Amino acid sequence: MSDDANKPLDPSDQKKLKARGHGFGASYKPFIQIQDLSSSGESVRAPGRVTGRIHHLLSGIEFAAFSIFDWYHDTADIREQFPLPLEETIRLCAEMGIKHPQIRGKLKIVTTDLLVDFREGPPLAIAVKPVSELGKARTIEKLQIEKAYWEQAGVGWKLFTDREVSPSLKENLQWIRPALADIRWEQFSSEVEDSSSTELITRLATYSEQKATRCCARLDDEYGLEPGSHVQMLRYGVATRQIKAPLQKAYHDWKCSELVFDGVASTQWRLSHAN
Repeated sequence: MSDDANKPLDPSDQKKLKARGHGFGASYKPFIQIQDLSSSGESVRAPGRVTGRIHHLLSGIEFAAFSIFDWYHDTADIREQFPLPLEETIRLCAEMGIKHPQIRGKLKIVTTDLLVDFREGPPLAIAVKPVSELGKARTIEKLQIEKAYWEQAGVGWKLFTDREVSPSLKENLQWIRPALADIRWEQFSSEVEDSSSTELITRLATYSEQKATRCCARLDDEYGLEPGSHVQMLRYGVATRQIKAPLQKAYHDWKCSELVFDGVASTQWRLSHAN
């Protein structure tokens, strides 16, 4: 596999390296973005509570992993589709006797699905794969490259599969996704969302221990709105990270008292869009 060192880097990856995969927080741009894909499939653009920017998640499982860490209280940053240094992955492949990822003789940059920084403690690199892919030898080889790189860098590495997505979380994310698809991100304003989300939480507070979705239906009648209006406000608020909800519990079982307006998300969005 030593001849990989003499092969050229794919021109498209060379171009991406100039503008992507650098920075932190709101300034970070993922190396692979949804518009680069020939088919979007289960990919989704989602707002980051922690970073205040739009994240490019390339699968439903990746969206699930991202959502877990985006709501975790100790998360300081999340960088998706993080590129690994080409010279390092070439060296590691040579040492392990693995063919470096490439297309038609041109080398491809190896990326890690999620790189999570915490307020305390070391970062965590996460590879996201469905269990069905783990029986493929080439998939395992690529995971070995990632694992070896992060281990030598002194960073923890974890494999996240669909088995780690609880039925309730999966149901909640499927419920949230339509709201994300409807958002025109170039026109998104956290101040507008703050108003609708805080108003909804205020209205639901009256019912405290009752189920939120049922109370939303009651509020539609009370305010003379179309059926489903308040549930849509709830879904939109959770999707845009303005409302914090217990995602490991199915949305139709959420109690009103478990829903909280999240000022951190609001502040992050304002800071990231200030310039």
